Amino acid sequence: MPSVYIKTYGCQMNERDSEAVAAQLVAKGYALAASEATADVILLNTCSVRDMAEQKALNKMENLAAETRRHRPNVVLGFMGCMAQSRGQELIDRLPDVDLVIGTQKFHRTADYLDDIFEGRRARIVDVAEENGSEATIREHLLNGSAKKSVTAFVSIMQGCNQYCTFCIVPYTRGEERSRTIADIVAECRDLVSRGVKEITLLGQIVTSYGRRWPGAVQAWSASASLRRIQKATAMTWSRRTGVCRNSSKARTFRCRAAAIACSN
Repeated sequence: MPSVYIKTYGCQMNERDSEAVAAQLVAKGYALAASEATADVILLNTCSVRDMAEQKALNKMENLAAETRRHRPNVVLGFMGCMAQSRGQELIDRLPDVDLVIGTQKFHRTADYLDDIFEGRRARIVDVAEENGSEATIREHLLNGSAKKSVTAFVSIMQGCNQYCTFCIVPYTRGEERSRTIADIVAECRDLVSRGVKEITLLGQIVTSYGRRWPGAVQAWSASASLRRIQKATAMTWSRRTGVCRNSSKARTFRCRAAAIACSN
């Protein structure tokens, strides 16, 4: 089976997405390459928060395309993530050596699309469409075997943002707020604890908005309530929550990179 190398730009959400895609590819038989120089597939998981982040990824792909097309023309090149979502087909129009563009609600389709490309069913693929239930597809982890065993892990509990702040692209690249069910999150956390994880960070664009958009919900779960539920279900000592955006409501403000730590002791 082919080998894959994923380079990640941007936030913890992107890191988590890359890990999940890598785990899904490993489950399909792909090997994880130690570097882009030996990979059969090179994927750039991109960021759109600032223009500089986009330019870094674009310049990197230009260099990769020039190098691989000269020496390894069969290497598959792809963009994933926020810039892929916002630019879509434009990326292939600009860089025709790119084979795959995967949006933020299609990460779980990556393995199938790579199979299509390798087997000649499709030459190039762009998929940035919305998909119902995509928030629940980022669940696989690389904790051992093909990756270094870790006592910490990220768990995605929600995707998207409904704030539409003037300066922010997140609602357009990540879509509207969509929360996973608490039962689904608890099951993932239990599995992680059974594999030796001691600390879990709950991720979302705005974790303090978790559960607020559920249709017909009488009372949404708060982020703090979800922390308590996970700690009770898993007997975990430490869990964290963190968001990549600020909520506009002062009562629910949660800062980037500032983890609210809840200790059960």
